[in-house]
Amino acid sequence: MRHLVCTIILLISALGSCLAQPKLAIETVVSGFTRPVKVTHANDSRLFVAEIGGKIRVVKNGAILPTPFLDIAAKINDPDWAGIFSIAFSPNYQTSGFFYVMYVVKSKTEVQISRFTRQPGNADLADANSEVKILTIPYEDVLGGHRGGDMAFGMDGFLYISTGDNGPGSRGVLGDPANNSQNMGKLFGKLLRLDTSAPAPGDNPLGKIFALGLRNPWRFGFDRQTGDLWIGDNGQDGWEEVNYLSYPFGNTISNFGWNCLEGTQTYNASHCAQGTAYIAPKLTYPGFTNNGGKDASVMGGFVYRGSRYPSMKGYYFFGDYATGKIGYINPLGVPTPDAGLTHPSLISFGEDQSGELFVVSFLNGTLSKLSNPGDPLPVQLAFFRVAEREQSKVLEWRTLFESNFHHFVVQRSLDGQKFEGIDTVNCHGSYYTYTYLIAGPSYGNSYYRLKMVDLDGSFQYSSLIAVKTGGRMIEPFVFPNPAAAMFRVGGITKGDKISLYSVSGALVISKSAVSDQDIDFTLKGRPAGIYTIMIENKNSGFLKKLKVSKD
Repeated sequence: MRHLVCTIILLISALGSCLAQPKLAIETVVSGFTRPVKVTHANDSRLFVAEIGGKIRVVKNGAILPTPFLDIAAKINDPDWAGIFSIAFSPNYQTSGFFYVMYVVKSKTEVQISRFTRQPGNADLADANSEVKILTIPYEDVLGGHRGGDMAFGMDGFLYISTGDNGPGSRGVLGDPANNSQNMGKLFGKLLRLDTSAPAPGDNPLGKIFALGLRNPWRFGFDRQTGDLWIGDNGQDGWEEVNYLSYPFGNTISNFGWNCLEGTQTYNASHCAQGTAYIAPKLTYPGFTNNGGKDASVMGGFVYRGSRYPSMKGYYFFGDYATGKIGYINPLGVPTPDAGLTHPSLISFGEDQSGELFVVSFLNGTLSKLSNPGDPLPVQLAFFRVAEREQSKVLEWRTLFESNFHHFVVQRSLDGQKFEGIDTVNCHGSYYTYTYLIAGPSYGNSYYRLKMVDLDGSFQYSSLIAVKTGGRMIEPFVFPNPAAAMFRVGGITKGDKISLYSVSGALVISKSAVSDQDIDFTLKGRPAGIYTIMIENKNSGFLKKLKVSKD
């Protein structure tokens, strides 16, 4: 048995060494925020950044919009330390317009969770007068005590809210002396789960406790692929910890151990309940007293599920506010608390719609992107263009690199904005040149792009190319066909030359179109048989051959 265990450990170590290790970098996206604390998305391409001073800003096309999305500065307690803590957008925000804000109430020790609504007709502005109060948490010492402070919707559609233990945070002082975190009669040191579709989501909040035994869970996040929960819980003096629950969660209330335990070590034995099952942290690392008197303060993050950096997939990224260090836990559970990258005043992580990760600097006021510059894309294009092949237009592209890649979807648009998939092209490997015939009727200028889909279903888009068709709206046609004496050629464009040839190939008549109007031809006096019509336009390069039969 001992040899089997050793073999398994060696196997896990070998697998861990085969995982691509991210070589992380921070790329500044935009700066100019005032004490930002949270970044998230609303299921579209924009990013929303909450400032502790009471404003939510919109980042659109790489720039901060001048008018705040929401401004509740007049309602908050302190613009430096006790204002907006978190924001969360409803999963059905695009239709409902609902989003949620957690903030500290002016001149009170209360933390308020409220629902707001965007303005009708303007997606970049919220209605500040639309506030509906959902839940109020009456902390006793908001500035000095722990209040947690995050919100997020889980895969199950519930809104999760973290709360601090309301205990003192000073070094060397006993943590959570009232044992709030283990008291099911108080909301402190808990994770709450609310059904926002209910008529009164915040009623009976004690009945909505999902987890207990937390000290100061300032930031938590859900894995968008698996639904798993990751919590960064700030330690007292000795240990910082990252807690974890796999999805689906079940009906049992989870207990993470504080303040019986700090990390995996006993902290206050008098607050330990005999027979209680405490959930061990996924990761602990030394805090102040175990780190030579150097401050530490974990910042919970997210599992990377974006498509831009394949070597980062499945890694859980977290950081530390005191040191600015960024670390990760790889998909096998092997931690690297210090990945060799720091970001000053790291206060929060966030995701965009596609799963790319962002970091927020509280004092520097910047929003940055977590990246791995050396990570190749799953597919890299040498070129994507339109070419002429035997009087037909084709799309042509060549790959320089294909790894964990599956297929292309050829997409077409008439306006360059709304695209539809028209065909699928399977991958053939690196350095392959692909061609795709643009077939069917012409409908004026068309726009094409490639949707490049990886093995795991993630994707990216190629650049956009326009295919000029000379403005021809419909394909040329002949009516009636067969014809008795007269027939008409339609679908022509100004500048077309229409030539009629006999069965023997002799030119019968030729006409030039001076407008887009149909042109009539006569076969009166001509023998029965099959006639050929050639339509060409030297300006656009258009060439079309039709047949007409005379009875």
